[in-house]
Formats: sequence, structure tokens, C-alpha cells
Amino acid sequence: MITEPIDLAEEIPPAVDASKRRVLVLLLSVCVAASCAIVYELIIAAMSSYLLGNSVYYFSITIGIFMSSMGLGSFLSRYFLRDLVDRFIQIEIIIGLLGGISTVLLLSMYVRYGGTTPYFLAMFGLIIGIGTFVGLEIPVLTRIMKEYGSLRVTIANVFAFDYVGALVGSVAFPLLLLKHLGLVQTAFVVGFLNVVVAVALLLEYWTEVTSRITLALSILIIGGGLLAASVQSNRISNYLERGLYDAQIVHAEQSEYQRIVLTRMGDTWDAQPEPQANRVVVAKRRNDLRLFIDGQIQFSSVDEYRYHEALVHPAMEAAKRRISVLILGGGDGLAAREVLKYPDVKQILLVDLDPEIIRVCSTHPEVVALNQGSLSHPKVRIINRDAYKFVEETGDTFDVILIDLPDPNHESLSKLYSVEFYKLTARVLRPGGTLVSQSTSPYFARAAFWSIHRSMEAAGLQTLAYHLDVPSLGDWGFNLASHEPLRPETIPLNVDTLYLTQDSMQAMFHFGRDVDELDVRVNTLLKPILINYYNDKRWAYY
Repeated sequence: MITEPIDLAEEIPPAVDASKRRVLVLLLSVCVAASCAIVYELIIAAMSSYLLGNSVYYFSITIGIFMSSMGLGSFLSRYFLRDLVDRFIQIEIIIGLLGGISTVLLLSMYVRYGGTTPYFLAMFGLIIGIGTFVGLEIPVLTRIMKEYGSLRVTIANVFAFDYVGALVGSVAFPLLLLKHLGLVQTAFVVGFLNVVVAVALLLEYWTEVTSRITLALSILIIGGGLLAASVQSNRISNYLERGLYDAQIVHAEQSEYQRIVLTRMGDTWDAQPEPQANRVVVAKRRNDLRLFIDGQIQFSSVDEYRYHEALVHPAMEAAKRRISVLILGGGDGLAAREVLKYPDVKQILLVDLDPEIIRVCSTHPEVVALNQGSLSHPKVRIINRDAYKFVEETGDTFDVILIDLPDPNHESLSKLYSVEFYKLTARVLRPGGTLVSQSTSPYFARAAFWSIHRSMEAAGLQTLAYHLDVPSLGDWGFNLASHEPLRPETIPLNVDTLYLTQDSMQAMFHFGRDVDELDVRVNTLLKPILINYYNDKRWAYY
């Protein structure tokens, strides 16, 4: 008996193949959509934290309102009765548009209105709008997919792909998107991905979509606009960012950890003749160079010497010896410049988390002129590491420790002003050594300043508070500490300075009534009260 071979492909009906393909397209769509949704949450929270500080507050608010809005969207999906594929494509286009313009809208509102009601209306509007449409996605898509299998399997698959997509988005944002694209371009790119999902579904259901021409035109206009904006994102970012600063932006980049911006008022500095290349550079007001990190000023070349002389010289002069100096932060090299004035210093170890700030400040010619090439000096060794982890794990000890870190405007920085951190630094401080911490403004953030002071005392250190006026920063404060009691009147001044004198150094340790000590709590890792103290409303007046 002769039998014909069986072609298994012919035994599978074409409708089954189409169903499997559609299920795969739908599941991949929900995965991509979930990735986009989590990225939008992170973008809005990160942008608000970047512009306004207090990251825990803005991340908590964003996530809470976003989740509630998703619930609203799920509830509203009950009113979608027909043309569900059309509705899902429309949802993806709208989410792509709202998410794509989110950073541009927020930055524009901040530049025009600052952190006032119009900005918050835009922020909450975006969160509620995007969240509501994201909440529509899963119910609508589940109802589409139930035609291709049991409800039990459909729900399991949809939620599995949704959770995987959320994981992909939450990992990709800090490791890839923010690092390589920045906030503005990330929003455009992710918005375009939502439009790509709409394209995939439109092509798959082309013959069944009732408004295919309208949807195709919408995709073409919005998707094309997002793609073009992504290509031009650097120009758009620079244009918007110029509104945040009073001067020309000469360098801007997003590192893995922070936004680094250099601005200059006026023309490039004149080149210094070679014989005077190592002299102290004092910028004139008309060509003021400023460094900003995450929107906060770090120095102005017009008056930075006041800050850095006050930070460095009381600690260096009060120490019994200064063979080995540790600088935590100080990636601009300006504190190191002042330390190098002491010939008995043998080694300066500078620990800064971000290698990009080191690269910028050791290669940009105007910053190098300002810090006198200190970051390339043979006595200076640089380690790119978190300051907390370094002092926790190092086996070295130091004669002088200079803590020149950014202000504690979010939780990752607040830990560097905690009792636990100061105990660690005290452990690596040699007998007779001194430690100083920049401590924000006793005028603009009075409670925060004295909380830092109390936290250092709670760590077992003998602590003296002092302050001075830095025109670009205002009244700025520091805390000097040691294992033994310190007396300001016994601290000499034996190096050349542009501002400090013996008399002015003694005067720094006196406080007026409006900045004098307050009854405040100490700052700890588990109770970071410093964040609340730092967000003083007095900042908003200036």
C-alpha cells in the first residue's frame, strides 16, 4: 500500500497562524507599552527633582498620582464598547505625544514661571493624562486578546508581558537612556516607541480598522514630529536650558550621575603668558565662568576664591600636621589648588563619584586656568567612588579631611551629612587632625546648617561653626571639627590669599542673631530630617 507523505504545514489552517501572530504582536505591544509607561514616570519625577530638588517627594508624588490615574483609566475602559483595535491605536498615539513632549513642556514652564502654580499644573496634568491613558491599555488589549484564547491564559500572558516590560524600562532608564540620551531625547525616543506600537497594530489589523486613514495620518504627523525632535534634541535642550541660566552655555553634558553645565558671561578669557601661567586667576565680572551641577551653582570664577579659602585654610592651619589630605568631592580642583599652597603636603587624595566632572575640570582650558592644573598635579591622586563607601571601607588615615560635596537637596546626598557618615570620617582622621564640611547657608537654610553642626557633634567631634559672604552664593557656612577642642583665636594664617586675613578669619566664627544656632534635630541615615530643613522657603525669595 502506497501512502502519500503528510505535509504538516498544510494541516495547520492559515487562521491559526494569523491568530498566533496577532497574539505575539499584542503581547509585544503590551511589553513595549509598559516599558514606555515606567520611563515616563521616571522622566517626570527626575525632571522635577532636577529643577526643584527633594527627589523622594517628587518620585513619591509622581508614582502615587500615576498609579491612581491608571485606576481611573481602567475604570473608563468600560465605556469602550466597539472598535477596540482603533481605540488601542489611538491610546498609543496619544501616550506617545504626551510622553514625548513631557520634558520640553516641564522645562518650558519652569523657565517661564519657575516652581510656581503653572509648573505644577503642567506636571500634574502630564502625570494624570499619561497615567489615565496607560490605565486604558491593559483592559482594552485584554478584551482584544480574549478572541484568541481563554480568559485565564489571556490575563496571565498580558500581565506577565506587562511586568517584564516594566522591568526593562526601569533598568534601561538609569543605565542606558539617561546616561546616553538625557531627559529630553529620552522622552522623544520613548514617545516614538509608543507610535511604533501603533504602527505595528495598524499594519496587523489594517483591513479591520475602521479609521485607518485618519490613524495613519496621525501616526505620520506625530511619529515624524517625535523622530525629527529626537534628531534635533541637543539643539532643543540647549535652547531651553539657556533659559535656566543668565549667561551663555559653553559646555553641557549628562553624565551617569548628574547634569554638568558650564556658563560664561562675556568673552573667552585671554590666554595667560607662559611665565605667568601658574598665577592665581581672578575673573572679571564681564567674563564670569560658572559651573552648575543639576541646576545648582558650584562656583563662580569671580568669587570662588572666597569660598575655597574659607573651606581649606582654617582646617589646614589648625591641623597639627598636614602630610596627607583627603578631599571628598571637590571635583572642580579648586580646593586642591588651595591645599597645594602648603609645601609640607605630600599627598592629596581626591574622591569624587563622577569621572566626567574630573574630565571636564582637568581639560577645559578656562577651568584649568582657574584651578591651576591641580587635578593633574603629581601630589594629587583621584579616585572615582562614592564618598560614603570610600570612608566606610578605606584602611588609610588622614591629617586633614575636606568635605566639599554638593548641598543635601536629595537623599543620596543627605547621607553624606549624617551622623553615621561623620563617625566614619572621624574614624579615618588622625589624632591632631582636622575635618571641615561645607554646610550650606546659615541664612537661606538656617535649620539645615545647624543640623549639620549638631550631627557632627553627635558623631563625637569637637565642632566650630563659621561663615562668610560669597557674593554668588550669599552667606555661606562651614563646620570645622577635630577630636580635640579647637580655639579660633589660635588658628594662624601662613599662606598667600586673595580674601582671608588673620582678622577676617577670626570674624568668620561669629554669628548674628538671624543666623545664630537653632534647636534642631540631628540628621541620620534612617531619619534624614536634613532634607526637610534644607527646603527652606527663604530660598524662594532669591
